[in-house]
Amino acid sequence: MFCVLCGAAALGCSSMGSDPGSEAAGAGASAGAVLAGGGSGGAAVAGSASGGTLNMAGAAGAPAAGAAGSGVAGGASAGAGGTGSRPNLRTVGYLPSYRGMLSQLATSTDFSLVSYVNVCFGAVDASGNVSYSDPDLATFSKAAHAHGAKVCMALGGASTISDFSVIGAQITAANRTAFVQKITAYALSTGLDCIDIDFEGNGVNADYEGFVTALGASLHAQHLEMTAAMASWFGDKITANAIHAFDFVNVMAYDLHDPGDSATPVQGSSLADATTELQYFVGRGLAQEKAVFGVPFYGYRWKTGAAKGEAVTYAELLSTYGAAAANDMIVQGDTTVYLNSKATIVAKTQLAKQYGGIMSWELGQDATGSSSLLRAIHDAQL
Repeated sequence: MFCVLCGAAALGCSSMGSDPGSEAAGAGASAGAVLAGGGSGGAAVAGSASGGTLNMAGAAGAPAAGAAGSGVAGGASAGAGGTGSRPNLRTVGYLPSYRGMLSQLATSTDFSLVSYVNVCFGAVDASGNVSYSDPDLATFSKAAHAHGAKVCMALGGASTISDFSVIGAQITAANRTAFVQKITAYALSTGLDCIDIDFEGNGVNADYEGFVTALGASLHAQHLEMTAAMASWFGDKITANAIHAFDFVNVMAYDLHDPGDSATPVQGSSLADATTELQYFVGRGLAQEKAVFGVPFYGYRWKTGAAKGEAVTYAELLSTYGAAAANDMIVQGDTTVYLNSKATIVAKTQLAKQYGGIMSWELGQDATGSSSLLRAIHDAQL
């Protein structure tokens, strides 16, 4: 995804082509609900049904329902892997490499809250060799499988917008076959269940369709999946044949209106705008059951005079603003914040049942326990 948060710069994710959404809400933020022992859960939030505006002089809405946490990620009642019910809805969560060592995350992640964990990003060298920055990817995959979850590795990210030279050379007709073979072999050797293609902007070129068609065929022959992260801002570059090659598509329905590059406070992922983003791809021929609804686990904050919005994790917003984070807009003095409240995330989860599931960017930005957005997504499926 337009990910600065999980790209070469290892900092953010956005569906816009200029300033990636959660870059500032990246590596330094606390780990979230799916990661045991993660960040500060902050105050228990109030759950406004409308997710509306709250001026700090006003009163918060009614308390939101949610399972009580027990000191384990996402409120699970036991240790690693969790003992809660598996998601009924395809639930995808991106996990950037800087969130911790996979050997530790293999025992601390609550896999009961997710269907797929998308580790990001895989590296590609000038010879087309594929790798991941953490040597314990196979260990992590095995742990996920033991709890019924799948693991994908994303390739690409924000860097493909400005510099696609290395990967671009590998997906040409001359090098494509060897590159596809190397990706498939790496997936098999590390126990991956799928490869997620996150080429954006300049990364979607004349070779894209041929590459994803060939990679899909290779992965499917090994009973593996191929998915993608897409946004409408570069959607017209993606052919219908390429769209149909994927098992499902994670639609980056956030950072709309480019809040990370706007001096005017703006909601970057309203329910209406996010739905329009999904419908763009359905209109392009993506089967509705393959369109996965992407949601942000971060928001944006503006102070008077700011040149652009500052991306802030949901965990930090909850810790800073407490019950006010039950609303999609917070106004406090000279500060304006836009986010997706728990109520809005639940509403999107309900809508996602009409599509192919729900995806979050990203797991480490979430709060913990009963304040967790991922927990809210899970509980909204029950």
